[in-house]
Amino acid sequence: MVSFGSAACAAVLACFSSQPGDMILTQTYKNKTPKKFINVIKEIKASSPGLSGFFVGTQARLVHVGIIITSQLMIYDVVKQAVGLKATGAH
Repeated sequence: MVSFGSAACAAVLACFSSQPGDMILTQTYKNKTPKKFINVIKEIKASSPGLSGFFVGTQARLVHVGIIITSQLMIYDVVKQAVGLKATGAH
């Protein structure tokens, strides 16, 4: 359970910290024509008040990416223990 909880927390943090960058990247190449960085930032801010525009789609990202990251970290921990190493976080 500790491994799962840690992996899930890491997945949530990764989703929230990478969402603004992914939003900028998505908007940059939305119409197959790259836009200037400053114009993309202005478009995102205009679409939603404040910083909330950078977090549009976070719920879907949490489900999709959260499951992938949690699974990867759990597999890492299981394989690590299978080869005789201590679990992540064990001293």
